[in-house]
Amino acid sequence: MKMDGGKFFGAYRAFSGIKDAVVLNHVPVGCNWGAGMLGTISNQADVRQACTVMHEREIVFGGEESLRRALLRADELYDVPLILVIAGDVPSIIGDDVGGIIDELSLEKEVLWMEAAGFSGSMRSGYEEALLRLAPLMNECDAAEGSINLIGFCPDDFKVESDVKEIERSMKLAEIEVNCVVSNCSFEEFKKAPAAELNVVFGQGIDLAKLMKKEFGIPYVELDYPYGVEGTEKFIESVSESLGTGWDADVEREVEPFKKVYLYLHELYGTPVSVIGDFRAGPLAEFLAGELGFEVEVLSSSGSEQDLQGFERDVRDSNTMMIFGSSFERDLARELEVPLVRFNYPVFDRVSIYDKAPYAGFGGAAYLTETIINAVMGFDDF
Repeated sequence: MKMDGGKFFGAYRAFSGIKDAVVLNHVPVGCNWGAGMLGTISNQADVRQACTVMHEREIVFGGEESLRRALLRADELYDVPLILVIAGDVPSIIGDDVGGIIDELSLEKEVLWMEAAGFSGSMRSGYEEALLRLAPLMNECDAAEGSINLIGFCPDDFKVESDVKEIERSMKLAEIEVNCVVSNCSFEEFKKAPAAELNVVFGQGIDLAKLMKKEFGIPYVELDYPYGVEGTEKFIESVSESLGTGWDADVEREVEPFKKVYLYLHELYGTPVSVIGDFRAGPLAEFLAGELGFEVEVLSSSGSEQDLQGFERDVRDSNTMMIFGSSFERDLARELEVPLVRFNYPVFDRVSIYDKAPYAGFGGAAYLTETIINAVMGFDDF
């Protein structure tokens, strides 16, 4: 299965991160189902998407009338301030005038749209462009001293809610507040993103950060996802330095939980593992090797189809005893009869509903370690 969902999935993941907007997918029902399924695995109460449900008739005669009806219906049904339209493969190929249809309607809600045929770009490019489409909604506002924006999240990231809360808690130790999380925020929070003193970019969203620097004078830094105690320390130090503030680190309390499982960690020391994922893969590998003592034999973070095939080949040729990845690695783990720890999008065979069980930040270091040990202890032979 392909790791990169294409431009359509990237746009959907960015747009759906505006928590009080509705996404209208101008696509056949299958594309709409795929995006929605991955988006609601861990939050089935949050269904804020609609579809024009293109069929053979629309493919032959055009889907503009279906789009017109869907926009009017969405404007009537949804109590939201914003409708975000994504035109997928079919309307892009047949040339539907999406912008013209939107302009001719007098809708109560604000409407933005973008063309995002899956074949026209990568998931990363769709995410980047979608954030740029949202950028004009931002307002000039007074700076909130000592605050940052976190850029690079998606609402369907595994552990997203708990990770964000833990990163916010960790930042407060240095008296730094999180102003906005992009893209996992309300419409109002997004509009007030320019109030932050600094943009912190995790792997994606760099184009938005560059635009905000040009338009609002907000500097940005690109940092690793904060896995582990040392990784979180380094993250906070980098942010504090960029803000020109100091931070007196005292993390003794944060490492206390590890003392409870010393013997388990001692036995796992030197275990060969493999890691695959997006921009989170490298920082996770550093945590596994630098703080837990695992030997990372295979590491892949590009996300391409070729890279996935190479990863599977290299893992089969290695001494890997545990895999860290997504649900896509389930078959490989079963083939090799090794545990799989899921940390990276997409995760569709696990749920994460408790917002105090993170993988990121200081608290995440302990919980992720607990997950790893339990994955080994509870592993059943095939």
